[in-house]
Amino acid sequence: MPLKFIIPIEPQGKKEARRTRFGVHKDPGTRAAMEAIADSVRLQYQDAPLDCPLRLLITAWRTRPKTKKHEVWADTKPDYDNIEKLIGDALEGILWVNDSRIVDGQCIKKYAPAGVPGWIELEVLPCVEAVG
Repeated sequence: MPLKFIIPIEPQGKKEARRTRFGVHKDPGTRAAMEAIADSVRLQYQDAPLDCPLRLLITAWRTRPKTKKHEVWADTKPDYDNIEKLIGDALEGILWVNDSRIVDGQCIKKYAPAGVPGWIELEVLPCVEAVG
């Protein structure tokens, strides 16, 4: 049975930590987005983290710019794989034991209806392999 979540934040990608001569700098926006995702899912899911192979279906609804009135697909940044990384890392220990348990996934980037702020839809399915 799939688990479905609505995460009411604007989809964004995970930004890599930057190394400088003063040390490692982690992007504060990425940290805030991860906390917002985790907080939203904690409100919707109180069971133990899943410890089985998982498949993720992510739909990232981006806020529609005024210049894209008739577009469906959000073919702009952030890249789909960075959205997946952000969600995978944000929900580690909350929805799954470790993001290495994610074995399959799909991330679709679309524009939200005009005037509606962006959000993320997440569907999590256990992968069950037939024996025989």
